[in-house]
Amino acid sequence: MQLHFFPRDRDFWIYHCSAVAVGVMASTAIAVAWGFMVRIQFYSSLAWIPFYTLAVLVLRWLYKRRGGDAVPIARLIAIVVLYSAVAGMVIGACVTAAVAPMFLKTISAKYKKLNIPIIPSELLLNKFIDEAPKSQLFVAVWGFIYISVSSSRRIKKAEVFNLRLQNNLKEAQLSSLSNQLNPHFLFNSLNNIRFMIHEDAQRADAMITSFSDILRYSLESSQHEKVSLHHEVGIITKYLAIVKTQLEERLAFSLHIAPGLEDALMPPMVLQMLVENAIKHGLDQLQGGGTLTVSASRQGQCLLLEVHNDAPDKPVSAPAGTGIGLLNIGQRLRLLYGDLAALNTTHADGVFRVGITLPLERAA
Repeated sequence: MQLHFFPRDRDFWIYHCSAVAVGVMASTAIAVAWGFMVRIQFYSSLAWIPFYTLAVLVLRWLYKRRGGDAVPIARLIAIVVLYSAVAGMVIGACVTAAVAPMFLKTISAKYKKLNIPIIPSELLLNKFIDEAPKSQLFVAVWGFIYISVSSSRRIKKAEVFNLRLQNNLKEAQLSSLSNQLNPHFLFNSLNNIRFMIHEDAQRADAMITSFSDILRYSLESSQHEKVSLHHEVGIITKYLAIVKTQLEERLAFSLHIAPGLEDALMPPMVLQMLVENAIKHGLDQLQGGGTLTVSASRQGQCLLLEVHNDAPDKPVSAPAGTGIGLLNIGQRLRLLYGDLAALNTTHADGVFRVGITLPLERAA
């Protein structure tokens, strides 16, 4: 970005003009309080404005040009103090020279009335000593406030940038995890349709329609962080209609959705993946098949999703091969909800249970 000596930012000039106004009013108020040379002090303040403005603009330009954001704060403070000391003396000298004719004329008249000897060099030195410290103070204060505001803006920009990076990373991770889940049901569904093509063409056509709906839902799932429970259950129903052609009577499916939860939001493909795991690693491993139950209920301000299925008795916490899928689901929940979501599994008495607790959110 091109650096301009005169800033193009309106906020900068509002801030600077406010500082100048405070300086002029403070000087004038002091003169009025003392009741001495109010007019001269006012004109001195007006003459002070352009020199002071030039000094602070140079300070800003050096700060930007030399990369002041990267300078350690202790060194930066020392630089501002040193610069303000030099700038204060230069401003004091310039203001003294600018108002010297009027100042000497007015002060000489007053001194003559009081019979005080007039030494012009001493009068000008006193004027310089009056202007220089004040200018040094205002330049230093301006510099510290400007650096503070600039640092604050830089920090806020960095925070916004980091948040954008985190959101982009989160979206990439969610998309990656979702893509890891999708191929499972794609291959299984195609395999089941293959069995039906030569046996019942009409039913195979209906299965292909359901499969296309599932595929579309799967592809679109990476574009949405959350979907309604109604949509997710609809995909499960279509998936099970395809799987039913292979398992036939070995699959008994039960669905229990508490009233009023159809519009509850949840991550897409989560229940579908749990159902697929329940069939592949549970019911499909049992010679007589078994029962698969999907339920959704409300617990306070939380949505509880549960998948129960008959599974072979094994001395492990989950059926073999389901670890990666459950791990991915857990990662997705942490990315979306942090500590507000939980995933629990149990395997006892020939039944494998998965429970997911989410904050209860409604579709708009």
